[in-house]
Amino acid sequence: MKYCSKCEMNVQNKLNHCPLCGQLLDLIEIEIDRDYPERFAKKRRFSLKKFIIFLAIVVISFSFVSGFFQEFQWTWVFIITAATIYATISAILGSRVKRNIGPNLLMHVLGGSVLAIVVDYLLGYSGWSLAFILPVALVIGTTAITLMILFDTKRFTDLVIYQLIFGVIGIVLLVFIYFHIIEFRTVALIGSYYTIITCVGLFFFADRQMIHELKKKFHY
Repeated sequence: MKYCSKCEMNVQNKLNHCPLCGQLLDLIEIEIDRDYPERFAKKRRFSLKKFIIFLAIVVISFSFVSGFFQEFQWTWVFIITAATIYATISAILGSRVKRNIGPNLLMHVLGGSVLAIVVDYLLGYSGWSLAFILPVALVIGTTAITLMILFDTKRFTDLVIYQLIFGVIGIVLLVFIYFHIIEFRTVALIGSYYTIITCVGLFFFADRQMIHELKKKFHY
């Protein structure tokens, strides 16, 4: 009798691999009371990814239908489409988050900021995306990374690279302020300075073991 140790069932045919999981079947002498396909069928799991994608298709298609038949402003159609795509990607990546949430957090900060810039541009660009949304997103991302490192110092080497990226974005934000690309400067200045000084502080207060692990990670 052929038996799949992963699915824990007998397979009553000439296959060498399990028809459910594809694992190589074992030959056993004692029959285990769980057969396939006569007495057992594996239930199909609910696919969250497919459900999220289907909802996104529904929202995007409905926005285009509304825009075509109801003289809906096409600017808002594209805004809804962009927001839906961003939300879909965020939801799919968020459902896969395990121990290291750094990439997901970085994606949210950058994705949300880019989406805000696109919306700002489509509405005539008044500068609120760079002056308010990006600095606030940086502060939130920087604070989240810092708290995770403080509560679990072993994650320093895994998360510090994302803190460095936030620090670089903070420097770019300062350059925008200096060259008057950002007109409303207060929030942007606070956000960029907070991000940069927090990044410097992490290295300033990091112990030798953390620095050593970081050097090993980057091979220098």
